[in-house]
Amino acid sequence: MGCQPVAPSDPKLPDLGPPTAVVPLSLALATEATVPLTSTPEPATAVPTPTPTVTATLPPTATPCATPGRVETGIFPSLTAGAMAYRVYLPPCYGVDGRTYPTLYLLPGNIHTDAIWDTLGADETAEAGILAGSWPPFLIVMADGGWMANNSSGGPGSYESVILNDLIPYVEQTYCAWAEPTGRAIGGLSRGGYWALEIAFRFPEQFASVGGHSAALLDTHAWPAVDPQHTGLSQNLGDLRIYLDIGANDYVIHNIRQLHEAMATAVPPIPHTWVLNDGRHEEAYWQVHLPEYLDWYTEPWPIDREAYSHCLR
Repeated sequence: MGCQPVAPSDPKLPDLGPPTAVVPLSLALATEATVPLTSTPEPATAVPTPTPTVTATLPPTATPCATPGRVETGIFPSLTAGAMAYRVYLPPCYGVDGRTYPTLYLLPGNIHTDAIWDTLGADETAEAGILAGSWPPFLIVMADGGWMANNSSGGPGSYESVILNDLIPYVEQTYCAWAEPTGRAIGGLSRGGYWALEIAFRFPEQFASVGGHSAALLDTHAWPAVDPQHTGLSQNLGDLRIYLDIGANDYVIHNIRQLHEAMATAVPPIPHTWVLNDGRHEEAYWQVHLPEYLDWYTEPWPIDREAYSHCLR
């Protein structure tokens, strides 16, 4: 579809260099499908948990145009990992007003494909909020992970390069995406939560917001320069908005809660949103909290379409 904003002011994404050999990992992360929930974490009331104000997703009361939103599937070229699949949600009347759209990149867990966020209903949830006027029209890019996401830990030549060097430039050259850091958000569930935090903590200047939803910070091969448990504390994260949530009975809770506590007690404290919900490491948990996620991601983005730059088409 070939869309470029007029006179983009965004600096190019960092060039992370050519791919380097990736050593297969034997991750401590077990698949969600096979690991029993044997640990008994503290009850939700034992950890101070701010209760976020959530804008309810209401049934649409009016349709602003005749064209509904849709999900497209495609393949993007990657110098790091070869051709990879993706899905993109295009909001109602996409492209009609000739302006750009903020973009949310959502990453999958280690047993998932680009289909997982579609299966959970990210597009239907977004559509309802957009039509109700609660959220601005925005793009949702749902990436595949594959071998590279599960067998690399970060840095040049890893899944980090797939997202920064391959996927984001492709999306911003192909769709009417708002190609500035203010217009980008990234998030993921489980292993994808690890990657969202890994990427955004290392390059906070490239995103407005990052979310780690049940983030599985269990990669024993991650060294301090790429491990979110270290970079979340050692990097200057600037104005990056950070959202961490997990279920109280999730077997991966220990490390992400430890990161939250270290951020909260740092001097000065590192601003972030921490939400401890009821629930486990499963699709039902992420699905029920989708409205909260999208409400948080879209909060900084203007509702008024006149605020967005023009997209040349």
